[in-house]
Amino acid sequence: MNPADFLINLKGKPYLPVAGRIAIIRNENKPYSIKTTPLQIDMEAGFAIFQAEVWLDGVLLGMGTKQESKKDFSDFVEKAETGAIGRALAIAGFGTIYALQDFDEGERLADAPVTVNRSSPAQATPKPKAEPAP
Repeated sequence: MNPADFLINLKGKPYLPVAGRIAIIRNENKPYSIKTTPLQIDMEAGFAIFQAEVWLDGVLLGMGTKQESKKDFSDFVEKAETGAIGRALAIAGFGTIYALQDFDEGERLADAPVTVNRSSPAQATPKPKAEPAP
């Protein structure tokens, strides 16, 4: 099965939808399983958060979470579950090159920026040795 058969154009970039990622793992004829868990569904406030896990032979390959709201989607519960599955599959390596949109952090970085210490021993410039006094 060729992932390119499922690609769509999303904002000018190729993107592999969740349905395509699922089709790929089902085509491999291995005992993959996907487990979803609703972490929070609040119909009154209009949001849902799901977690999804991708398993193979008792080994967790990837896990993802997704939150969606009613203001963005009338079917926000289903969208949250599908999004969590897509993120878990991408983390497990299925369609990752085409799932970069799932990991786009925009201006809000998910990981902490690191400051490089230029004076650390591994990166320090050696000082010239002093000449002995005559």
